[in-house]
Amino acid sequence: MSTIENTANKDFIRRASSSVFNYWFGYVANISLVVWLSSQAFSGGVSTLDLRSWATYIVGGLFLWTFFEYFLHKILYHELKTPIKVGHDLHHDEPRALLGVPWYLTTVILIALYFLLASIFNPAATGVVMSFTWLGYIGYCFVHHAIHHFNWKNKWFVEARRHHLVHHAKDNVNWGITTDLWDRILGTKQ
Repeated sequence: MSTIENTANKDFIRRASSSVFNYWFGYVANISLVVWLSSQAFSGGVSTLDLRSWATYIVGGLFLWTFFEYFLHKILYHELKTPIKVGHDLHHDEPRALLGVPWYLTTVILIALYFLLASIFNPAATGVVMSFTWLGYIGYCFVHHAIHHFNWKNKWFVEARRHHLVHHAKDNVNWGITTDLWDRILGTKQ
């Protein structure tokens, strides 16, 4: 790709990801997706899952997020030559800028993914697992925003912030944001 094409591509991605509306409405859209996905476990206002199943799928979804957070950050945001990487590079250039994946793209992708997986697996279980995986994503977005915009003194937050700021200084380590679990397991924590 020529320098002119690369610059045009980067400018387009900046425009698509940098509106204040897109950034903050992403939270509204994502919370709505969590509610919608969870609602797939209800029929006529009654849960189709028992309490043990809910607990299992909630914990499973949140745990699944930690895995996705690590690998999506490492592979999609840093290694593959994709528009997402270009957008993430913009974040590394301007860590305090309000940049986010366009909310409508994540909405379409997540709904399509739900219908694909629900055609294979139990739709109620799929909805709850995906709902809480996506809740993990919302937590990631919030924590990531806080790391770059707030200076809280909570011990966990101070450590998460330090962990992530090392990533900004040396972008081949510390892939986790909300947890360093996979960095510790895979030896990428510094």
